[in-house]
Amino acid sequence: MFLLKVVFLSIKHHLLRFLLAIIGLAISITSLVYLMSFGEGARSLIQKNVRAFNLQILVLPPGQALSAQPILPRQLADSVRALGVGKVYAVLRLPYTGGFPPKAVGVVFGKDFSSSMHFLADYSIGKGRDLTDSTRREAVVGSVMARTAGWKIGDTVFIGTGKYVIVGIAKAGSPIVDNAIIVPLNLLMEDMGTERILAVAVAPPPERSEEVVKLLKKSFPNYSVQTSEDLMRLARSFVAIGDAIRFGLSSIALFVTAVFLFAIMAITVQERRWEFSVLRALGATRWFIFRLVVVQAVAVSLIGWAFGVLLGWGLVEVSGKVMVRVFGLDLLEMSAGILLLSLSVAIVVGFVGSVLPAVSAMRINVREGLGR
Repeated sequence: MFLLKVVFLSIKHHLLRFLLAIIGLAISITSLVYLMSFGEGARSLIQKNVRAFNLQILVLPPGQALSAQPILPRQLADSVRALGVGKVYAVLRLPYTGGFPPKAVGVVFGKDFSSSMHFLADYSIGKGRDLTDSTRREAVVGSVMARTAGWKIGDTVFIGTGKYVIVGIAKAGSPIVDNAIIVPLNLLMEDMGTERILAVAVAPPPERSEEVVKLLKKSFPNYSVQTSEDLMRLARSFVAIGDAIRFGLSSIALFVTAVFLFAIMAITVQERRWEFSVLRALGATRWFIFRLVVVQAVAVSLIGWAFGVLLGWGLVEVSGKVMVRVFGLDLLEMSAGILLLSLSVAIVVGFVGSVLPAVSAMRINVREGLGR
């Protein structure tokens, strides 16, 4: 308790100097929290989409997680169906950006009318009706996509070389549908000028999942067969790489802050030589002096961390709402992991920035410090 009283009395005495350190650390923590929230948002979005999928298994081009271009023959879906492995869906999608700057960002999906699967993800129709005919250029759009693009029933949307009339607004509560445009698969292929698809989705009965995976791998040795868990692990690995890059960018500001804190603590130690000498003369140990300086720096770091987390959380909330309103996707999310990471970083910065000045303080000669 005595140590803490001395620490905060010292901070109060050098308030302006430590206030600068607090501001610097708060800015660094804010950038760390904000950048890392993109990774948490991506992980959350991936989990929501995978949970929304009816599919459990994907048959993909050899050695690929998901092709950027449709290169699989559509007949592959018929070959998979012939095995009796469950519901099978031919997958074809096309990124969609409406306007410039974009008013809405989503994905166009082809509805496979030859499949017994309703869609890649379940949805219901909030307004209008569902697609009923594979030969009519009609579209169902997700509720978020309709809102951000300002679409309503009867409006037209241009996809590739085709023009589609919106006949229904879908609602599902999952990003994969809420930001989708669904049109007949065969017409989408025609508008894209292709006879090929991206992948074949398979939704087997749960009790047959492992059996179906083995059967597909045996039946189609020249293709890649991956489960939704495999895809999630792969997606998470890409997010983890992004996290490392984002943390590296944040580390630059944190390193500058640590150097700044070191300079402040070094100056403070020099100005308090007499104070430390008096404490030593009154019986304080060298270890007490060392802890005094370190705890003071860590206390300053924790105060900066608290302000930084509050600022970062506010920035994440505001940015998230803007992204949802503009793009229909919330790509930022706070988590306990970010809080623990930022707290650990703040403590490390406080320790690293103070350890050398603390060593210098504990080595002060009492006689010289008292001016004798």
